[in-house]
Amino acid sequence: MTLEVSIVLLQFRVKNYRSIGDELTIDLTAGKGREHMDFLINNNGVNILPVISMYGGNASGKSNIVDALLDMFTNISSSHTFGEAESFNAIPFFFSGDLRDKPTECEIFFTLGIHEYQYGYKATGNKVYEEWLYYRKLSVRDTVTKTIFERVDDTIKFAGSYKSFERYNDLINENSLVLSFLGNRKIKQPSKNEKTFIDIVYWSRQNIASSILYMANDSLLYQIYHDIDLLRASALDFLQEFDPSIEDIIIEKQTDKNGNSAYEALTKHKGEKYSLFIESAGTQKLFEIHAAISTALQKQSTTLIYDELDTYLHPLILRRIVAMFHDKKINIMNSQLIFTSHNLTLLNRNELRRDEIWFVEKDENEFTTAFSLDSFKSTKDEVRADLDYGKHYLSGRFGAIPYTQAAKRG
Repeated sequence: MTLEVSIVLLQFRVKNYRSIGDELTIDLTAGKGREHMDFLINNNGVNILPVISMYGGNASGKSNIVDALLDMFTNISSSHTFGEAESFNAIPFFFSGDLRDKPTECEIFFTLGIHEYQYGYKATGNKVYEEWLYYRKLSVRDTVTKTIFERVDDTIKFAGSYKSFERYNDLINENSLVLSFLGNRKIKQPSKNEKTFIDIVYWSRQNIASSILYMANDSLLYQIYHDIDLLRASALDFLQEFDPSIEDIIIEKQTDKNGNSAYEALTKHKGEKYSLFIESAGTQKLFEIHAAISTALQKQSTTLIYDELDTYLHPLILRRIVAMFHDKKINIMNSQLIFTSHNLTLLNRNELRRDEIWFVEKDENEFTTAFSLDSFKSTKDEVRADLDYGKHYLSGRFGAIPYTQAAKRG
């Protein structure tokens, strides 16, 4: 299946998940800043960010933000398969007696065609307490919001032309999402309403597959490169940008005496073949993430989510990857990249818009909080586009730095 309509994430909201206690919102709609307008995705007059970068000290909760979003996409994709003994992906803030037994709340806003959709749920590990899906015309002006369905405990109510879906209510488990059940039904010729559910679930599954592909079984990843010649060729071009000594990439299929097959990745230098594992950690990572990045940029509308994207990568390579998502000639699918990093190379006005830079820290209650550079205001003035972001970040002006004696003195 191929998603025929591009889906773009507008906003993610989460509450009571791991270190996130109070409601936290990551907004991917552009602010009022006029810098780098060419970066933006424009849909019916709405400007949308292709990149979100998150910075903050260790244990600030950056990973928990990306994990919350990945867990939400996993629940949308797969919770229809959860049996009674399986746990829904909802992990509350354990260090508070008030929150420990309360549901995790997740909500996303996204575009699908000419509409904006609002979808969310409240759930614990064993029960979905609330779930909702609304839509309205995508516009910078206020438009009327319409209900597709609302769920409260065991009651699921559909509205308007979707009312016929209530015939499936008794088939949906209490730890499964309505959206997951309806979007995973096998239908040869789906109606317009059925296709809405199918497209959302397919997009969620692609986001999960792409964002964890580089952590997948090596043989499975190598098989993808083996089966798709163009992908392997583009991986070679990508690696040669940073290491011209690599002459070729070869994927070999090995079969043991029991008939079990596995795939191995090799690079060629001066006519000799070598295992990919003798290459640098950076080269290995580039090869591993290339399949997801290339697919997102050229084949499939995707929201790529990477924790610590900069690990093992030279700053110039990190800059190159982000620039690819900003370049409309390369990012023809309007895909988005959300990543965490400690590398300050991108913290300048030439690489990112202010609303693409987010800082993550913990408040006095040990709750993770997040805010964009665009929304930050000091006691003197707001952050200008020509400011040296990295220098001021390290000095502690924006917060979101480790609490060390050096930081305290700064």
